[in-house]
Amino acid sequence: MTSKSLYFNLFREDGKRRHWSIALSFLLFFFTFPVRIALLLSNYSKREMDYKYIVSTLNDWLGFQNALVAGFLMLMSLIMGVSCFSYLHSRQKVDFYHGIPVSRKHLFWVSYFQGIWIPGAVYGLNLLVTIGIAAVSGVSPLAISGAAFTGFALFILHYAMMYSLTVTSMVLTGNVVVGILGNLVLNFYSSCVILILEVCFDTFFRTSYGGGGYFLTKWMHKTSPFVLFVTNVDQLYRGNPSGDQGARIFGVLAVTVVLALFSFWLYKKRGLEAAGKAMAFKISMPIIRIPIVILSALSGSVFFWSLHSSAGWSLFGLLCGMVVSHGVIEIIYHFDFRKLFSHWKQMVVSAVLAAVIFCGFRYDLFGYDRYIPAENAIESVAVDVNNAFYWVDYGEPRKDELGEYYWEYVNSGQYILDNMKLQDREAVMSLVKKAVARNQELNHGNDASYRPYTDGREYQFSVKYNLKNGKSVYRSYWLPQEEAEQEINDIFGNPDFIQTVYPILSQTKEDTAWVRLSRAGQTNIVSRDRNGTDKAMTEQLLLAYQEELKNLDAETMKRENPIATIQFMTKLQAEAETKREELQISWKYSEVASRGYYPVYPSFQKTLGLLKECGIDTDGWKDWSDVRQISIDGVQYTSDGYGYNQRGFEVIAITDQEEISRIMSQAVVEEFSSMNPFWERREEDLALFGVMTGAGERGQEVRYSVPLNALPEDVKAEIEKRKNEG
Repeated sequence: MTSKSLYFNLFREDGKRRHWSIALSFLLFFFTFPVRIALLLSNYSKREMDYKYIVSTLNDWLGFQNALVAGFLMLMSLIMGVSCFSYLHSRQKVDFYHGIPVSRKHLFWVSYFQGIWIPGAVYGLNLLVTIGIAAVSGVSPLAISGAAFTGFALFILHYAMMYSLTVTSMVLTGNVVVGILGNLVLNFYSSCVILILEVCFDTFFRTSYGGGGYFLTKWMHKTSPFVLFVTNVDQLYRGNPSGDQGARIFGVLAVTVVLALFSFWLYKKRGLEAAGKAMAFKISMPIIRIPIVILSALSGSVFFWSLHSSAGWSLFGLLCGMVVSHGVIEIIYHFDFRKLFSHWKQMVVSAVLAAVIFCGFRYDLFGYDRYIPAENAIESVAVDVNNAFYWVDYGEPRKDELGEYYWEYVNSGQYILDNMKLQDREAVMSLVKKAVARNQELNHGNDASYRPYTDGREYQFSVKYNLKNGKSVYRSYWLPQEEAEQEINDIFGNPDFIQTVYPILSQTKEDTAWVRLSRAGQTNIVSRDRNGTDKAMTEQLLLAYQEELKNLDAETMKRENPIATIQFMTKLQAEAETKREELQISWKYSEVASRGYYPVYPSFQKTLGLLKECGIDTDGWKDWSDVRQISIDGVQYTSDGYGYNQRGFEVIAITDQEEISRIMSQAVVEEFSSMNPFWERREEDLALFGVMTGAGERGQEVRYSVPLNALPEDVKAEIEKRKNEG
């Protein structure tokens, strides 16, 4: 029996043969930590940077969020795994190692732990040196040691997971090159399957929803150690829920242990004659080959479908993917071109399975696009009318530990679908039934899968079904305007819908500090709550605007367009704005302070009345006497749209005051038009123009658009002439 001292002697002797791996690890970590941190601290000392900023920067570099260290460790896991177990691929080395009076079990674990010990020890040593350098530079070791050692522990744990997978691939194979290829297959095959299935969903299922992230890719980190490592680098940060962090760490530990034990089990079952062969276990050959051929055949068919939506070309792509992948794998397995079509029956079966999967998507054999939940199975629904509210700033202002302000952004579709719970779902379900029937008629009944566009406007909308069993189902649909108009009007009249899509309706007067108004390129503070000043007016404006926005219906938006925008700044936004003014840096915190503007419609009489009380001349917004000229861009009527010919740079000027007043009465401010989801913008029926207001050199240009039929006859004739000249 091998004694404990002999085991450690073997461990020490094995380490002596790996001086090159120690040197490589040391170089990588030495320049990543001690040298990098010394350069940073030297630079910061010259610039007299804030101590908190320095500590935060060091913690970010030494912690688990350092993508460079993650990349180095992934590379090292491959190098060390191949290095420690490459002897299994040489018959002479296998005979030598197995001739040593040491059990195979001890040989395996010595090699296994050697591959973890070397980079771990070198990493830890350089980390201690780095903390010492920081201490000499005046940074307290206690301020950075927590992040440093937490990062060390997490990085080594994830390294062990990646390393264990490499060991598994080396034990499964009998050739170094094949072992590396096997490592790539084990790391990325499942991810490739998920990606190609997502492509199939997106290509063939017209109701597939992707606004909040594809549902299959959310599982990708659970199928690949590589993706799990990358995902955890992003997710295991300070402030993330501790329960989620614990689950992720436990998952990595469990995967590492399972892979290590599986590798050891394979090692014990591995025959001495496996060295030099492509695969150490004959039974593993079809287990690996068949899934790869299925994936390749399916990928080929989808690729050629994307080039030419034809079943014939898809069949050609399927055959190409089948033959190429099967042939290459057989050559790798046998190192013989004559074995190209060995196991051809398995190749045919793989192609048939790929064809079944392709047809399942192409012809919706499983009823994905036809799916509509039963009415009694639905708890509530959420609906997002695509691009109707992209201008709304979803999210909220935040302040980090260094006192810096930032905006925590949330995707509009994600916010709406996550927060909306409509109990009155009649209009939504009516839309869904119409959309499903139309989709089945257009996209699953012939060979060309496409969505024909109508001449008029289309409504694209996404629906989330919250089912009574706790599950959530997402779908996306589209309908022409004439088929969806009534239901869309009803949805926009639903109080629960309006309450969700406009976060301002949930803002409290206690959290509201300032009110700002924007119009014609100018922004004015209407009410500024400082030490109680204007507090009553701020509250009145907020409550009046909330009431009128809540009552805004579709018919009103079809008749009117916004004439200004208003912002109700939260206290945190006001803090950021005050700090920006104190620093006198125009761009500082503008990303935070400038968010949260909402449209003011002409029918918002209470809001406009209060603005007038604050000294805003709202009546003057209808007075066009100071408009000196309307300048219609000639470039919009050139064939290239860029004005590369001389005529494209010429403007059509209108200076007659009566014509100006008539045009302006029907014009829409371009800056605000996108805030109206019912504003029908047809470029060919509009004229874009600039308006000069004011006098002298300080006149300001504001961009407007107006229907062509509102222009004088001579101007319309000139525009038509420009179009014909192209």
